[in-house]
Amino acid sequence: MPLEIKQHYVAFLDVLGFSEMVQFDTINDSEEYLNRLFRCHQRAAAIFDGSPDCSILQFSDSIVISKPYDSTAFEWFVKRVGDYQRLLLDEELLCRGGIAINKHFSNASFTFSAGLIDAYMVESKMARYPRVVVSPEVLDLALPGRKSIPPFLVQEDDGLFFVDYLGLTKNKRRKHLHDVVARIVLRLLTSPEPSVREKGRWLAAYSDAVLPTSLRQARFSGRNIGKLEDIG
Repeated sequence: MPLEIKQHYVAFLDVLGFSEMVQFDTINDSEEYLNRLFRCHQRAAAIFDGSPDCSILQFSDSIVISKPYDSTAFEWFVKRVGDYQRLLLDEELLCRGGIAINKHFSNASFTFSAGLIDAYMVESKMARYPRVVVSPEVLDLALPGRKSIPPFLVQEDDGLFFVDYLGLTKNKRRKHLHDVVARIVLRLLTSPEPSVREKGRWLAAYSDAVLPTSLRQARFSGRNIGKLEDIG
């Protein structure tokens, strides 16, 4: 049977902080993060069970989700990606990613994919924060002539659209979700790494806008903050 390379939706997800997880488990002779990630991988089958032609592949810190292109399946695909992000979040893990449409071939042990390259470029060049960005080309193809923001996406002030993983799953174990997000934000904001703190500020702002929570911290402090002076 000849091999075929066809148009697919492809999502590339990068698990954030993966190197530190591996280092923690190695140094502490632990399987804590191994178990967390493997639980997500096992539970993912239930998320994508409704579409036998949808596949998920995980290697190291990378997760690739693909499904043959069908203009009517865009919402289904995006929502399933959001559900997977929630699986990670429940284990106090975050990811960053991109969604693209292009030619793709994959089986159990071999992948050849322009779609994967495109999705990776969206993740590495656009996503920046713990969000999965939908490429502008995908939006133009899947939602031509759109006049409003679909309920499963959020548009940020940088013009990019990303999967609304908090909004899509906010009614599932609400208190647990609020508690988990609060713990993650606190951990990120107290990191010595500026790039990690930036992700914490972003997650706090996103959570406050959607859930809502009150996690954002004041950016400035000082004796003159908030004082009104006569400049006349």
